[in-house]
Amino acid sequence: MLQPGSFAFRPFEAQPYMTLDSLGWSTDAEAGYGNDCRIRSDKGHAVFQYTLSGEGRVDSDGQTWEVPAGYGFIVRVPSEQRYYYPPEGTEPWAFVWLNICGEDALRMCDRIVEKHGPVVRLSAESQPIAIFWEMYQAVSVDRLSDPIELSAHLYKWALSLLRSDANYAAKESGIHPAIRQAKRFMRDHFAQSLTLEDIAASCGVSRSYLCRLFQKENDSPLAYLQRRRVEAAVTMLRKTDASIQSIGIRCGFDSPSYFGKTFRHYLQLTPGEFRRRTAEHPYDTVYLD
Repeated sequence: MLQPGSFAFRPFEAQPYMTLDSLGWSTDAEAGYGNDCRIRSDKGHAVFQYTLSGEGRVDSDGQTWEVPAGYGFIVRVPSEQRYYYPPEGTEPWAFVWLNICGEDALRMCDRIVEKHGPVVRLSAESQPIAIFWEMYQAVSVDRLSDPIELSAHLYKWALSLLRSDANYAAKESGIHPAIRQAKRFMRDHFAQSLTLEDIAASCGVSRSYLCRLFQKENDSPLAYLQRRRVEAAVTMLRKTDASIQSIGIRCGFDSPSYFGKTFRHYLQLTPGEFRRRTAEHPYDTVYLD
């Protein structure tokens, strides 16, 4: 069972990648707790802190942000930022944190703040928080201290926060069953001439309702189907000697011109160019999501 604690890492030499300075889990921050990024000694660092219960405050760019449970923030050191337990607080502030350093750390944290702002809402089931707990267990229970392995965790964490929807793990678990079934149906039957009615019927909903469900994911059923067809075409172009026209037909495209137009839309190459330019594009599979 995981227990609150704090862990610091002091490698013998600086590393040319994002590294972990410290991480921890605190349950009892109250009156007097705070950090002023103007005077902290760990210059060139970035700090991520996520509230489990209670509430904190962050002053950033002349604005004060509340940081209740389910919210996290990122600050740089040094900067004109500070975070603290509010004077009016009534419950201890429980939180987890990462203190990271290196040029990559600052660069990636700046990109995260550009995308989400200094304070970001994250469900407890979100991928960034799940990765934090994986790292915390590796450090506190398994005693992981290898800087390269720790950095691999950090890059995974930072990239998960760079997604447009940092809560994507929670979102994924809540995908509507009709969307799951529709996607499965299109993956299995992409070679057939499918209509919206066919796809909707496969999951027992109307075409209009299915389109509304996909719109919530900023997608459409036919766009999803197109991507699966192009992916299949890429593999056939690489692994078979079949003609481009026959590959288009076998992947569900009604005409060679439509096949070429759609393929170029996604890969910026015609099917023939992709097949010829093996040295520049040596892969047999391309994922378009």
